[in-house]
Amino acid sequence: MRHPVPAHPVLTRLALPLGLLALGAAAPAAPAGNVATGQKQATFCASCHGPDGNLTHTGTPRLAGQPAEALIAKMMVYRAGQRVHHPMMGLLAHSLTDQDIADLAAFYAAQTPTPSLKRYGEP
Repeated sequence: MRHPVPAHPVLTRLALPLGLLALGAAAPAAPAGNVATGQKQATFCASCHGPDGNLTHTGTPRLAGQPAEALIAKMMVYRAGQRVHHPMMGLLAHSLTDQDIADLAAFYAAQTPTPSLKRYGEP
């Protein structure tokens, strides 16, 4: 029967911090989004989502004001083909780069959401 070799106390204390550091170094940094570039790219999105992300059709989400991180995560899933809720989104997202997605997310995050229903007023 083999007996385990006792770990050196210094190595034991450093194992977790070094492991976390290695994981952080291995993960690629997400590119920073550019609002102006995202606005130019959003022209392809405008027919369904509106020029500022506030137009909604049945089943089409409002993009204006969404946190950039949330939109990036959703677009990455569409691009990977793992989300097929709307086939056109998969086709459109397939050609986007990480930078394109970050730019679009920055643009839509910078927009102010507007209510889709107007209050009833007296005639």
